[in-house]
Amino acid sequence: MSQPHEWSFGTHRAWFEPPDVLWMKIRGATSLEDAITILELYREVGSQQRFFLVTDLSEATTVDLKARDHVSWNFHADWFHGAIYIGAGLMQRAVATSMSFFHSLTGQQTRPQHFVPTENDARVLIAEERSLLDKYSGSARGTARPLHPDG
Repeated sequence: MSQPHEWSFGTHRAWFEPPDVLWMKIRGATSLEDAITILELYREVGSQQRFFLVTDLSEATTVDLKARDHVSWNFHADWFHGAIYIGAGLMQRAVATSMSFFHSLTGQQTRPQHFVPTENDARVLIAEERSLLDKYSGSARGTARPLHPDG
């Protein structure tokens, strides 16, 4: 993983935790400019390895419609082992789920997503998923298998 391992943009922050977790803390509104930066970050990390994306939405407010569209049209599921959202509200869950559904309808690859209340819950889920990846591929950084569907 090339440097840096931490990024700040707008009111948001991201950091890479080896071996394979990209953490994001979203605070306040997300603009189109923020979404472009987020996608560039996903691409940068995902071009080097698949990763678990953990996004803390507990302090997030709104997402600009153009930002949502940009992420939806430019997102590549093959960058990820899966996505975990911390503290997502009902609207945030609905948007994330509808984007995943849209991707599946258009024939794009998807990864299941999970919603958890705390960082500790996210860490427990990642440990479980790494165990499943080891079981199915021999390595947590091997060919990704979607997150288990019961989460």
